[in-house]
Amino acid sequence: MPDPRSTPAVAAHPKVDALPALTSLRFVAAAYVAIYHYAPIYFPKTHEPYVVPLGYTGVTFFFLLSGFILAYNYRRADLSTPGRRGLFYRARFARIYPTLLLSLVIHIPWLLNWSSVQPEPLKSLMHSGLVLAPLGLHAWVPGAACSLNCPSWSVSVEVFFYAVFPFLLPLVLRRPAAVAVVTALAWMLGAGLLSVAWAAYGGGVSLIGPEPGGLGPVFLAEFIKYFPLFHLPTFVAGLLLCVVYEREEWSVGALLFAALACGVLIVAAAVFVPEPVLHDGLTVLVWAPLILACAAMRTGPLCAAPMIFLGKVSFAFYLLHIPVFAMINTADRVVLHGWLAAHPWTAVTLNGAASLAAATLVHLLVEEPARRWIMGRAPRRAAEPMAA
Repeated sequence: MPDPRSTPAVAAHPKVDALPALTSLRFVAAAYVAIYHYAPIYFPKTHEPYVVPLGYTGVTFFFLLSGFILAYNYRRADLSTPGRRGLFYRARFARIYPTLLLSLVIHIPWLLNWSSVQPEPLKSLMHSGLVLAPLGLHAWVPGAACSLNCPSWSVSVEVFFYAVFPFLLPLVLRRPAAVAVVTALAWMLGAGLLSVAWAAYGGGVSLIGPEPGGLGPVFLAEFIKYFPLFHLPTFVAGLLLCVVYEREEWSVGALLFAALACGVLIVAAAVFVPEPVLHDGLTVLVWAPLILACAAMRTGPLCAAPMIFLGKVSFAFYLLHIPVFAMINTADRVVLHGWLAAHPWTAVTLNGAASLAAATLVHLLVEEPARRWIMGRAPRRAAEPMAA
């Protein structure tokens, strides 16, 4: 491979102003998801504040932010021709695939070990993740979606978003009000039907931990939680949020208050809200004003260079925090004979620090060099002219 620094990357969209606070906020959301994953492992008997068990909604933030950022970056780009759409797809591939593939390869031994004790057909479906996950298709198949490095299911959903984005964005920009109505109705109908299905066939167990109910609830839970179509309204809401950001001016303080107020209400009411509603988009009410507020920030802690760097490594951190945990947990059982499990705060700190160190190395040595190399090989004629 030639030195990527010697090959200038092709720009996939016209130059836009940076939104530094949103970059930093990505790390906050990734850390929230990691805490959600680590807490029940190391503190199983602790009654933590209910905000911790809602950590899975950090993925809702990522889907909403993805729509917002893509619309912001490409709102003045012309994606009407196959060549320019190809450049967009290349840019998305370059951004996610090198780190995704590395995280999947690292986790293969633990998938094989975990699947070996599972009954059929779950075992075979988990093994199908070895093929589907590298193709970005595993979120479509219950049983495979969470098999190979579980957090990667959300990347599979993002791949679907990327596929439809060039066709959705012009529609959103032309008719945002109509799209907003259709999106809201589609989300309410979908969330309602999924809630009815889970109430009827979920076996009385939690959507987040369905294993005690048997294979039926497990497959239904994976379908509800991971199937890409159920998350499309959140992504479209992100596109619409960019339209709002472009057309309206908002007080940062008012937006932060709205986000906090909605967050408090959702945490307080969470035990009464159907789990599919919570999992598949309700927290947009919290994340949307927070994204608008941070998009307007140009100073403050979230705009500091260290936080921006953490935001840049957040994708690798998100994908690596489970493989890193798997390695540390194995070492704890085999070498330390459970010492870390008996010292949970030390274990959580070690997992977080090791995940951040691994993410930094992967970002600097794999993610960015690979992205520059892939974009450096893009046909330059596809990028000119790129403005709509």
